Amino acid sequence: MFRLQSPEYLWLLLAVPVLLAIFVWYWRQRRAALQRFANRELLDHLAPGLNRRLPWTKFSLLLLAIPFLALALANPQWAAERQEIKRRGIDIIIGLDISNSMLAEDVQPSRMERARYFSTALVDELVGNNLGVELFTCTSLMQAPLTTDYAFVKSVLSAAAPYQISAQGTNLAEAIERAEEAYEEGSANHRALILISDGEDHTGSAAAAAAAAHGKGLLIYTVGVGKQEGSLMPVTLSNGRKDYVRTTGGGAATTNANPATLEAIASQGGGAYFPLTGDSKALANAIRARVDRIEKQEFESQSFSTYDSYFYYFLAPALLLLLIEFSMGWKDRKRAAAFEI
Repeated sequence: MFRLQSPEYLWLLLAVPVLLAIFVWYWRQRRAALQRFANRELLDHLAPGLNRRLPWTKFSLLLLAIPFLALALANPQWAAERQEIKRRGIDIIIGLDISNSMLAEDVQPSRMERARYFSTALVDELVGNNLGVELFTCTSLMQAPLTTDYAFVKSVLSAAAPYQISAQGTNLAEAIERAEEAYEEGSANHRALILISDGEDHTGSAAAAAAAAHGKGLLIYTVGVGKQEGSLMPVTLSNGRKDYVRTTGGGAATTNANPATLEAIASQGGGAYFPLTGDSKALANAIRARVDRIEKQEFESQSFSTYDSYFYYFLAPALLLLLIEFSMGWKDRKRAAAFEI
């Protein structure tokens, strides 16, 4: 199969008639001006060696080089062989808790910052799979559908913050149920949910939801961030003043991470619980190792051809023509007196 890699360069061929028309007009104007200036015999003495044929020769060489250059830039190619690539993986949704409790600074710089950094590192480890992003508080939002656009997935995760969902609280059961709805049909037993949270749950039904989802072929892994000791949740008010999340009574509210809830979800969901306490990249690698055990499914099969380029067959004569044109002078010094203007 033949193709031009960059066919837009063929537009350079339009320069050939344009340059030819300009040169013909210029040459006629030049000849008329010389005839008005002096007769031919006088010009032979005033400008010995000028030749009316030599400029046409140089211009012809330049004009002939343009099509070769255009074809060289367009890069003609012939298909060398055809290859088929099959992509295999699973559907993975990363569920990120963005409730106010994630603002706590019991881990530095904050639970939210640690979770965001870890989740983007996790994406790098899960390349090759379909990835989606779910943000949740007491309600859930599929912020990124299952995709292989990993740059988009990372941008969604890196921008996650509590302000994206106004309703606060944490409902891990709904996060699991909403994630189930986002998986593609036919991906049962080829899907996983990774929940990143501090484990606070205001419903207490998350383990039951995990068990039900696992019964339908979903594996659930949980990542816990934060400490169990009570911690304040700093916020920045609209006027720029620093304050803390407060209770209805006006006192500063505290939050306690609850790893037991996340352990129960992972246990009932057939996965595993991982505390986010050390190296994020090492933890992401450990999760990838567990996810890699899940049976892969074939997502798509793509066929493509590899091509051999032949631009040099056109570049070589173009350079040769230009070199000859450049080496030719504008005067014939040996026969200067004999040339006609």
